[in-house]
Amino acid sequence: MLLIEKVIKLMDDFHFDIYREYVKNLSIRSYYPLALIDVIDRDFEQEQDSEKLFRAVYGDAPDGERDMKKFFQLAHHTFKLTSFLSRNYPDYLQHNLTRIQHLINSGELNKAIQLAEILKDVTEKVQDYYSEEKVCSLLAQKESRLESHKSAMKYYERIHELLGYQKAINDLNHFISQHLKVRGKEEAGKLEEHLSFLSAFHESESFIVRMISRLQTCYVYYNHRSPHFYTLEVFTELKEIEEELQKNDYVIFPFLHNIRPKLSFLKLNYSVRQLDIESVLDECSKIIEDSEDDLFWNSLINLPEFNAIGIQTSYYVTNYFNSYRENHMELMPEEVQVQIKFLRNRCQNILKNPLLKEKFVVRYINISSVYAGLLLLGDEESIKQSVDTLEQLLLFFQQVAFHSSIDSVYITLIMGYFCLKDYEGVERNYRRYKKSTKGKVVNPENDIPLHGFYYASKWLESGRSQYLKKLGRVVEETNNKSSQASTRKLLLDMVNYFKMEIPLEKEKK
Repeated sequence: MLLIEKVIKLMDDFHFDIYREYVKNLSIRSYYPLALIDVIDRDFEQEQDSEKLFRAVYGDAPDGERDMKKFFQLAHHTFKLTSFLSRNYPDYLQHNLTRIQHLINSGELNKAIQLAEILKDVTEKVQDYYSEEKVCSLLAQKESRLESHKSAMKYYERIHELLGYQKAINDLNHFISQHLKVRGKEEAGKLEEHLSFLSAFHESESFIVRMISRLQTCYVYYNHRSPHFYTLEVFTELKEIEEELQKNDYVIFPFLHNIRPKLSFLKLNYSVRQLDIESVLDECSKIIEDSEDDLFWNSLINLPEFNAIGIQTSYYVTNYFNSYRENHMELMPEEVQVQIKFLRNRCQNILKNPLLKEKFVVRYINISSVYAGLLLLGDEESIKQSVDTLEQLLLFFQQVAFHSSIDSVYITLIMGYFCLKDYEGVERNYRRYKKSTKGKVVNPENDIPLHGFYYASKWLESGRSQYLKKLGRVVEETNNKSSQASTRKLLLDMVNYFKMEIPLEKEKK
């Protein structure tokens, strides 16, 4: 019996309908997985011949080994699509335990054993440790009742292994919660201790245990701010983990325990440090796309997606902001406009989640600021909406401490008012910014352009040369700094457009 046959026979109506609908939506690109699902008999007592299934799917007799090989590849691919159930309904096999119990209680022992053996085969393949442990316990008890003690011992030995895997997963989760949730001084000096703890799990027979421990090892380097994190060795390890997860995506991790977002987060941070913008944008898109298959984000806050949208927005604002030009929309590449529109829609959907505003106020402020940044790249009405969004934010959340986000709020406000030629608005928000950040550390990536647009607006408003000198000094701060190259270009584009004659020293070679 094919593995995909066994899985479908084990699904109840609820999970089968969800799985079929998921495959149906994918079948826009490929019809055959859905066709295979629909010709499999869901009665676990009925075993179907592979050649007959081939004919039912493809409509003609197989033509030798090559066609049957194609069919078996289809069967494996369709089985891998159960990854949607593994991620969102990881207990989709457990109801069979009750079915088996009911068959035994009804005097149908042979049927119960047949179903139990099918369940054991599938649970072992997808590493559903809880369900396999229960069915092994049931089979062991059955063997004991029939006085087949040697057979019973084999099941008990397997249960011992399964309980060991479950304990290892719990030990790893306990370690992560205790040591890796806070990135602070209290964990300083414990790098080797943490690496040693995790290394003990790297050779586990459990795929789940291996993947968690290997990924957390990479995260330990990041969490401890170790330079080793930014080496090719760590990035290669992240790529290998990603490939293993893709190859075994049907494996069942505990509910809410998707490790892909953390994997993408680490790859993203590596690419950002390498200034590999193409990889950064590609990784951001993968994070957002991947999160669409995780239904639990409908009830929780998708922080990986937040980070991905924020990084993309920062890139687009820094590299494509020229909304002060009359024809700025014509200058923006069409593919960039499409992506910006997509990101705006994502932000709008996120902001509709009432849980965000009620339970995660600072996150709500962050994503609102990001949304305003995307609006800043649109037409005049969008820019007005950007400004209004942030003004309302500052008004309604005056008592909330969100210093880490305050500079991004004010830089967007100042750039927005600058584009609207509302220089009084620029002045007002510049003073609010200085007051809010007095005596605090600010992010130069926002602080430098904020001052640049402020001095530019003062010159446009008054024509006084003193502001050109100050603007020149701001631009000079970006000189010969690779991390400030995009900020320098942003400011110089604005300077050149308004024909501002600012004093600049020649760049050092």
